Amino acid sequence: MQKIFHIEGKIFTTLARIFDLLILNVLFIMSCLPIITIGAALTAMYTTTFKMVRNEETSIAIDFWNGFKSNFKQSTKIWLTLLATAATFLFAAQFLMGKGSAILFPLLFVVTISLLSFLYVFPLLAKFENGSFQIIKNAIFISFHSMAYSILLFAITLLFVGLVPIFLPQLIVLWLFLGFSLSAYVKSFLFERLFNNYASIKEEKEIA
Repeated sequence: MQKIFHIEGKIFTTLARIFDLLILNVLFIMSCLPIITIGAALTAMYTTTFKMVRNEETSIAIDFWNGFKSNFKQSTKIWLTLLATAATFLFAAQFLMGKGSAILFPLLFVVTISLLSFLYVFPLLAKFENGSFQIIKNAIFISFHSMAYSILLFAITLLFVGLVPIFLPQLIVLWLFLGFSLSAYVKSFLFERLFNNYASIKEEKEIA
């Protein structure tokens, strides 16, 4: 019983983790305010949560800033590309709405690919050093090759970022302080396992 309330016990460890996620969430929201920096903020958040799930020693503000600064140029470039692509798809969908469903199906397929690959782009940036094209290519490949993970990751994102503020408005204050960072933290356990599997397969092929 005494171990539970010890400074390194479960209660204090859990409270410390919640406090870290609270700080991370605030940093993330503040970093997203200029809009164009959302990509860098996402990469920085995953850089931090990856360290957290690996139980590495972390300094939330320093780790976030280092991830933001070191990946700013590439993250912003990819984010603006994705933003422009999404705007193009939305415009095309509105334009083609009255042209018949046959044209909309290919467009919906491309949108599905974009949404699923978006789940992986910034975590991949946080985890690996690769060119922008290779990051996007890997994101598309993994999103379809590991469809079960993709569906689960999409469900977690939808739950934390979409459903809670819309259907549970009484939790809006809690969501504002923990919504994004907690979502990234939970998903980081899945990303770590998935990315490590792909990395080990690649290493085995290179050795062979």
